[in-house]
Amino acid sequence: MTTCNIPAELSRTLPAPTAGKPAATGAKRKLDSSISSPASKFSPPKKARSSSNTVCIGTKRSRSDSAANTDADDSVPPAKKTSCICFSGCARPPPGYKRKVMAHSSYYSSDTAVPPAKNAGSSAGIESDEQTIWWDNKYEELAEADYWVKERLIRDADAVFDIVEPRITTTRRLARLVSAQVALELEDRLNTVDNSAASSVDDIQDAFRELACDIGTCQQQQQQEQQQALFDIAGYSRAKDESRESTDSSFASLEQWICPTPATPTDSANGNSTRTAEQILESAMSLILFVSRHTDTFVRALDTDTFGRHLEDYRHILPCVSSDRECSDAAEFLASEAGIKAQGPHSSIELVSGFSYSDALALIVARTDKTRRTVDKAYAQLMQSTRNIYKRHHFRRFAWGLTVCDNEVRVCLLSNDAVFSSIVLDITAAAGRRQFVELLVNFALCEEDQLGSDPSIYWDAEANCWAIDCPDTADMASRPVATKTYYFDKVLLGADGLFGRHTRCYLVTDEEPTGGGITPKFVIKDAWPEAEEDRVDDKRDEVSLLHRITTELAQSDVEDLVYPRLDAGGRVYIGTGRGMFEDQSSHILGSLFSLRKPDGTAIPFRAHKRLAMSPIGDSLDTVESVDEFIVVLGDAMRCHSEVVSRCSILHRDISSNNILVVREEGKPARGLLIDFDCALDLSDSRGPNLETRGTIPFMSINNLLRSDVERSVLDDWESLIYLICWHGTIGICREKATRRSLEELEDLEVGRWRSGAAKEAGREKKFHLSNFNGFDVDILDHFHSDENIRILKDLTEDLYKALFQNPNLRKDTRCDGSRYKGTIPDRIKGVKEKPDPFKERLTKKSEITAALLEVITKAWKDSMSAIRNQHGQTI
Repeated sequence: MTTCNIPAELSRTLPAPTAGKPAATGAKRKLDSSISSPASKFSPPKKARSSSNTVCIGTKRSRSDSAANTDADDSVPPAKKTSCICFSGCARPPPGYKRKVMAHSSYYSSDTAVPPAKNAGSSAGIESDEQTIWWDNKYEELAEADYWVKERLIRDADAVFDIVEPRITTTRRLARLVSAQVALELEDRLNTVDNSAASSVDDIQDAFRELACDIGTCQQQQQQEQQQALFDIAGYSRAKDESRESTDSSFASLEQWICPTPATPTDSANGNSTRTAEQILESAMSLILFVSRHTDTFVRALDTDTFGRHLEDYRHILPCVSSDRECSDAAEFLASEAGIKAQGPHSSIELVSGFSYSDALALIVARTDKTRRTVDKAYAQLMQSTRNIYKRHHFRRFAWGLTVCDNEVRVCLLSNDAVFSSIVLDITAAAGRRQFVELLVNFALCEEDQLGSDPSIYWDAEANCWAIDCPDTADMASRPVATKTYYFDKVLLGADGLFGRHTRCYLVTDEEPTGGGITPKFVIKDAWPEAEEDRVDDKRDEVSLLHRITTELAQSDVEDLVYPRLDAGGRVYIGTGRGMFEDQSSHILGSLFSLRKPDGTAIPFRAHKRLAMSPIGDSLDTVESVDEFIVVLGDAMRCHSEVVSRCSILHRDISSNNILVVREEGKPARGLLIDFDCALDLSDSRGPNLETRGTIPFMSINNLLRSDVERSVLDDWESLIYLICWHGTIGICREKATRRSLEELEDLEVGRWRSGAAKEAGREKKFHLSNFNGFDVDILDHFHSDENIRILKDLTEDLYKALFQNPNLRKDTRCDGSRYKGTIPDRIKGVKEKPDPFKERLTKKSEITAALLEVITKAWKDSMSAIRNQHGQTI
């Protein structure tokens, strides 16, 4: 299958790099780049979640995308409790009960990423899908972030400072020397040390002689001393004096923050500062500038021949703030659009007025007091705003943030599953100031990956585009060091949440561009799924599952089968000053990984995985007719059946996100089933599968209600019915303007499947599908009045009857098959207990699956014939 044409609205070409940008070449690739892009116009059909709207609840340790003791995702608060949402059995809510209906989606939306900007620090991409809140709360974003503080924040985790300590021992010692001297200069400026202490700069040479001996040999050092000094004290003193003159005006604000005037008794009792949030933020910016200037002055006085290789990653750490956004609440304005950015060592050291999430290293949230409630609100704002960093950075692995509440600073590391906050750094105390200085100096000297960037994605100056290294699957058994390089200028999907897998997708080619743009051949999926630490035990690895699918389905005799093909993939390895390491959560977090979340659960192990696949597809929203829609679904489910029978792999997440439309010039549209990271290897089954996985709106009744019925292939076919009903109700029209709006769906029964909590949606589905007459009246009669919609209704009816009312099922000659019908247990004459129809159908799973496949295959053939006849083609 060759690639399809990507509609212009789904992808945008990245512009050329800014003139003067030093490109990365050779073995060392710098990430001093910047990406910016407008927000995407697409939004997914999902509840608020981590990085995916897929939930996973089960008997084994659950994924972070859903808690084992909740109805849905643990990254969001529970549905708003009211007196009318608790129903017994399959009873329906009272008339007039309103809930928010989640937006319809596309799996792939896109945004623009741009090449590096001059002197930029961390690179950024953009995220295409906007997270949709699924519960009924007019303050939903704030409620979401408040819930995160309660469930995801780990306080007093001092090991956050260790994350950015330089890994190389000599560089780490160098950073400590720089920090000590900058902190001493700060105390001297504040007049908190005497002259004898401040003059200790004269001892710097001795300290560097000792450090230089560790770098080489003392004999070499003695020979070098005859030629030049290791540290230019005279030059350092001159630069320091010049810096002092340039910072006198801003230092007054810093002094008021560090040495505040005594507060009134009322202020002290309430924890209130006498300063505004804007003034506090201004002071914090002044301190960051002071540290950056003195760090730079110190670094430039070093002998580059001796210390140069330990300064390869040196960067400027600069404060940035927006001055353009209109906001009635100045505190909220400053809190959400202020931060720190990293720039190249040749950039000017000054306050950056053009704040952008696309190149922010860390966000800063300022508040005027330090009560527990205010501090928690600052955390909530930081978490909510940091989602914008993931939206706009196309290779951000984790993020940093600062809360500044009065004169208390807390440093936060925001990871896939938790936010780790340091103890309080009291800026009014020398120890607190010293630790803050150490943090900023480490930011300036550590390796790029320690700041959260991904060095395996970089700007290739020779190819004039972005490059991404993907683990090669040539040797599936070995730990991958060899990689295959792909090139891209389009970002299809960005990380869409603060927590979870942070899935991203890129349109790539494996042919080095020679000019004239990139013609994509593959899609690269980059994600952080939960995994087993030992790769041998990682039985649900999507890469190995796709490798099996690619190999096995190549031998399939099914007519004209479309299936995903793996080109390369594996766990990502990152090169550092200490060699290659596997990019996974325990390595990134260090000792933080052993901590537990507030609910007592462990931090899950996540592995950074990347895979390149073909063919390329568009969103299911792009189908242009009912026949085309049926062909696409038919392709997906025919592939699904082959994957089950030939590969013993069960998909478990049939949804509109995971079925794409593949288009080739001059050929009918085809369907592609993707996203096997929720799949189950049936050949490795260790008992009944009771895990709950899938996408909430399309999940089966047993998944939603978390019943004790074993999950099987029948659950995937049930999900297909819900997918058809949703699209059939919205409308399958070439002109999207004629489709139903979300407001129209709120008053329809199908809207109840996509609102409220998971169990509530399960009860609604159980009621609607209890018998065909009710299903017909409540759901099918409200399909959109599209051309040929009757064909889709007939298909849905046939699928329903094959699954829920199959007339060919009999237990014996005396049984009329009623035990297999519907969704609600019914009394059967001569049987004491009401049989569960879901459990009964499991005993006839093969017969039901064959009937369902026959239904979809017949519809697929009919619609394919109709499309080809319209184009003057023959079957």
